[in-house]
Amino acid sequence: MRKILLVILFQLLISNSFANIVIFENCKSNDYSYEKNDYTLNLNEGTMTRKFIYDDESYRKLRLNDITTKKENITNKQIMEQNNLIVTEISGYPAFYTQMIFNKNERSIKIKTVLNNTEGVSLISKCENVINFKKES
Repeated sequence: MRKILLVILFQLLISNSFANIVIFENCKSNDYSYEKNDYTLNLNEGTMTRKFIYDDESYRKLRLNDITTKKENITNKQIMEQNNLIVTEISGYPAFYTQMIFNKNERSIKIKTVLNNTEGVSLISKCENVINFKKES
């Protein structure tokens, strides 16, 4: 009995030392061009980290409308899994909000927008690769 408890305890310790990571690499958009646009989703921690660098043309276009735009940036959001999809936290107010939806099978990132209970979903990026691995900590 003691050996069984030790084996179970050992398995629990090992299982907690791995993190399930999903990386969406080289994501392309119809609206903007990027030198780099990658999303790293840590499912155990419930976090998304986006690292992107606009190409020169997209950066100049965006700077015309907003001088606070940076050529290179990192953003973070909270995520969770729902119905075989990974979704970000809701951003906005109760009457209007947005949420990103990651689909590993389609290698796509969509944005869901809700305005006064009217929902719309649009494709924002298609990614070249989706890598799913376990990271040992």
